[in-house]
Amino acid sequence: MESVSKIRVWVLNEGRSIRSVARATGLSRNTIKKYLKDARPPSYQRQAPPVRYNLCDGFDLRLQELFDQDMKRPRRERRTADGPEAL
Repeated sequence: MESVSKIRVWVLNEGRSIRSVARATGLSRNTIKKYLKDARPPSYQRQAPPVRYNLCDGFDLRLQELFDQDMKRPRRERRTADGPEAL
């Protein structure tokens, strides 16, 4: 993170106080102390892989049936995506 390195430069190299850096950045003094204590910037580690759901799992067969039925109808009676009868 850019801000962590900037905070470390201000305090460690330029000699600014933690309180003045806290006022300049809007972060708490405890956060700035934490940034100074760690040499590495904080990073997010995912605890578990994301869960992916397929929303169409139970509807695939039904949708295919409806589509097949519509294809057997006359052209003017078929359902379309822009009509009030759309699925």
